[in-house]
This record gives sequence, structure tokens and C-alpha cells, in this order.
Amino acid sequence: MLVQALEDIWLITPDPRRDRLMVGFVTHLVSLATGIPAAEINTARRTTNAAVRARHLAIYLTHITFHWPLHRVAYAFGRDRTTCGHACRKIEDLRENADFDRRLAELEACLRQAPAHAEALPL
Repeated sequence: MLVQALEDIWLITPDPRRDRLMVGFVTHLVSLATGIPAAEINTARRTTNAAVRARHLAIYLTHITFHWPLHRVAYAFGRDRTTCGHACRKIEDLRENADFDRRLAELEACLRQAPAHAEALPL
């Protein structure tokens, strides 16, 4: 039973710990951009509309920037795949606003500039 659970996790993501670190990075970036505390973005309980929007934004950025399938994003965020799909659709609808689209493109560019591996950093 434990072996099956581990194999299921392995099929979702090659390294769950690294994925959670990446999600933390994205969440903190969204926190800086929106002014919503990262803890409020990550909470599993009901919260403000602004925090929900920030969470949707973090989910969307993770999916789009890292090209992760929704089931991997969902696992890393501790959410359901359909919840992540809903979040991505909500943010995609907001991209029709030119100002929002421009700010989102800036966040995507920031994430794309981050080094993929720690070994890429010169010491």
C-alpha cells in the first residue's frame, strides 16, 4: 500500500519537495506583487476575495510558466485538479484587460529569469 502511494506520487512529479519549493517561490512573488501575505494565499480555509484571486494567480503562473500539467500543480498546491483548472480559467478571463495582462506578463518574465537549478548560480 505504501509502495503504491509512493509510485502514484512519483507519477505526478519527479521531486515533490522541489515542486513545493517552486510553489513557495511563486506564492511569495505573487505576495510581493499583490500585497497579500503568502500565508493567506496558501490557507486552506475561506479567506478574502483578494487572497483567492492571488491564489488563482499563483496557480496560473505555476501552470503556464513551468509548463506543469494541472495534476502536478494541484499536488504541489495541495488542491484538487479541477480547482486548479478553475483558477486558470478565471485568470485567463482577466487577461482580456490590457493592464492586467501587462502586469501578469511581467510576473511571468520574472519567473522565467529565475535559475532552474541551484547549480546554475555562481558561488
